[in-house]
Amino acid sequence: TEQGSGDETLVFGHGLLMDTSMWDAVAPAFANQYRVICFDFRGQGKTGDPGEGYDIDTLVKDISAFIQATSTKPVHYVGLSMGGMVGLPLAARHPELLRSLVLLDTSAQAEPWWNKIKYAIMTLIVKLVGVKPLVPAMLPLMFGKSTLNNPAKREIISYWKQKLLALKKTIVGPVSGVTKRRDITNELVNIRCPSLMIVGDEDQTTTLSCAENIVAHIANIELKII
Repeated sequence: TEQGSGDETLVFGHGLLMDTSMWDAVAPAFANQYRVICFDFRGQGKTGDPGEGYDIDTLVKDISAFIQATSTKPVHYVGLSMGGMVGLPLAARHPELLRSLVLLDTSAQAEPWWNKIKYAIMTLIVKLVGVKPLVPAMLPLMFGKSTLNNPAKREIISYWKQKLLALKKTIVGPVSGVTKRRDITNELVNIRCPSLMIVGDEDQTTTLSCAENIVAHIANIELKII
């Protein structure tokens, strides 16, 4: 999706199990000053599912080609969770493509082994019977307690619950790409553009320690805790 105009472009990369709609309340706030582009990763949202290439390295190639195809100048890249896991190596390997980097609740480290076991079991369940039985367990991974317990947030929780219920069994491909990612902490020293790391203090999947690891290895970065 594309909206707004301006000399500078913002490119938004969504989190796992999400799509461009996660930015619906964010993108318009920038559209009066910037050209704003939101995209769906392969196998998610409205982007086709090729049945392969869900690993982070391939997604970096996807997005670097996408940026080159849609912008003649370096862009501001904003990535949440999986979107940030792609944004980090993108910035490290293709510095000429980014004007700045904004990271939201993400990690440069490999998935902890105990999570890999948990997600492997969840993936097996999805393959056998679909996503529905896992939705109650997935919501706390996507939202903090204060959001889940806030009556004013019920509408947005309901919206994403329905989105989760609509996921196809093929979502196991993108999930595998994230859970089997390798540690790229050693690459972070190659990131030179101005960067911002934002993390929620209730995040259970990419915790504050993940954010602190990133901040410790990037020279020009600021940390904000929500």
